[in-house]
Amino acid sequence: MNVDWSRVESLADMDDPDDVEWLKEMIASLIEDLDSKCVEIKDIISKKSIKDLQSILHQIKGVAANFGLSNVQKCSSDGELAAKSGDLDTSIKEASKIEGIWQDTKKELLVKFPAS
Repeated sequence: MNVDWSRVESLADMDDPDDVEWLKEMIASLIEDLDSKCVEIKDIISKKSIKDLQSILHQIKGVAANFGLSNVQKCSSDGELAAKSGDLDTSIKEASKIEGIWQDTKKELLVKFPAS
């Protein structure tokens, strides 16, 4: 499981239809944002910019933590730490895993929060 559902459900009162609708909108925004960031990662990797890679991995780590996306969070955190220590190869290796993990995670999210 890629999603910590207790974390996701803590973001809204699941018994309140308005809260659930708000959460659906947030999940839709999350999906759009992380899809975009996956494209951005590929561009950054091709440029081998350790500073930019560290920055985007930090952003992804924060978003993943907020939404309980544990595997995305771990991979982005590992990649960010490698970039901070100057290890571009390991950072690229970890960053390259994110899209696949994200696709699996997105499938889990869409089961519970289908796209409108």
